[in-house]
Amino acid sequence: MIAVNFVRKTAVLLGTLLLFGSLVVVGQQSGQQTAVLPLSTKSAEVLRLVDEAWRLMDEWQSEKAIDALHKAIAIDPDFAMGHQLLTTISLDPAEQVAEQQKAFALREHASPGERLLIEWQQDSSHQQLIPAITEMNDLLSQYPHDRWVVLLSTLWLMTQTQYERSAWVYEKSGLDAPGLMNNAAYVYAHMRQFDKAFALMDKYVAALPLSPNPQDSYGELLRTAGRYQQSIEHYRKALEIDPQFYSSAFGIADTRSLMGDQACAREEYKLAFQKFPTLPELHRVMWQTREATTFVREGDFAGADRAFQAIADYAHSKHMSQVEADTYRQIAMYQQDSKRSLGYLDKADGALKEGKNASPTDLQQEQAQIWRARVETALHIGNKDMARTNLGQLAKLSDSSSDKVIEAAYHGAAGAELFSEKKYDQAISHLEEDPDNPFSLKLLAGAYQKIGYSAGTKRAEETLDALNYPTLEQALVVPAFRRCYEDPTCAGRTAASLH
Repeated sequence: MIAVNFVRKTAVLLGTLLLFGSLVVVGQQSGQQTAVLPLSTKSAEVLRLVDEAWRLMDEWQSEKAIDALHKAIAIDPDFAMGHQLLTTISLDPAEQVAEQQKAFALREHASPGERLLIEWQQDSSHQQLIPAITEMNDLLSQYPHDRWVVLLSTLWLMTQTQYERSAWVYEKSGLDAPGLMNNAAYVYAHMRQFDKAFALMDKYVAALPLSPNPQDSYGELLRTAGRYQQSIEHYRKALEIDPQFYSSAFGIADTRSLMGDQACAREEYKLAFQKFPTLPELHRVMWQTREATTFVREGDFAGADRAFQAIADYAHSKHMSQVEADTYRQIAMYQQDSKRSLGYLDKADGALKEGKNASPTDLQQEQAQIWRARVETALHIGNKDMARTNLGQLAKLSDSSSDKVIEAAYHGAAGAELFSEKKYDQAISHLEEDPDNPFSLKLLAGAYQKIGYSAGTKRAEETLDALNYPTLEQALVVPAFRRCYEDPTCAGRTAASLH
């Protein structure tokens, strides 16, 4: 498994300890490029705990890694980098926000390299992406072989859907730490380069044969490749190694759902929630959402309403505004009545305006997704004015941000509007910029068909057919598409026939 908010690691500190009074600086060499990012702290025990956190995250012992960092900042509250790392690996939205604020406030206690990293993360969380990119590149130029710098860079690039750049950073680092291999395998899987992904998984398993996470990650990537039975076998191997490794129990449920057996999937989810009742907040919500999606997959929308509403109520009680807003957005997506869809999108906007326990970046990305949903709903009911109004708001947000998630939402919405107006060539130029979204891929295949570009139609349909993520978007598009795509009697046998 890879961290929900992206993290992983292992390796030994590369560098020597230089003592300056009570300050310990790791690997700092005057006047020359260093291999390791200097870590500034008052305690050698803190450095040991940071190393321990790295080792634990290698094996996806996330709660133990978080505990190690809690101990580190308790010993040295001014350790800015400790607060920053806790921001990265925490699975509690409130803690993520609070620790980012602490790291930024304490940055003057840090080394220049640490300050640069903290400012990069701060700018990223506040949608200041141009300076964030510059800061990341500066950091990589100074510390291209530092494990933390490489890890955080590759994961951040993944969040920005810059998979090729992420892979390049990993490859150029020359590092072979198990956790970095795991992360890189996910990058290659996103690019559909499964041979590279599985080769790294083999190395990851060999490096940590007694750890459950390599088997868990292997199972997830096999599922992404559509190899469901093999996926389940690896999840079971992980549970044989550690019966308490809850990610694999839920992974089996996710896979059963993608295989089409929703009743079996819900039973697996039920058993997993009973066995592991105290999950971290973000993991609880993620798997509750996937469990709720099983009702959508079998067309039980009343059951889905009940399940998703329970998640929204839980998020509201925990003051997780972005999570609550996203849950209402998802409810809106599968409604059969467009008025109900718009009502749920109003609830999503209301939750988002509360802005609790979420970074500005998270809130803006969610706003983009809500406006996109409004555009698609407006197009469905033929309200062109509503579609244009929301598309205009989305365009302004996209123009003022370099965020790739927001840009993709804009391109998907713009492509949908142009497709509805039968402006297929213009639609294609936008839809091609949203290559991971099932709705955009469906329209892209249809647009290619309309202009007679058969090779493009085939490529888009093959990509759509190969999407195996346990998301609501996949549930709403891919199973129906596959039934038509694989049936010679289906009209047109193309994605366009499903629009």
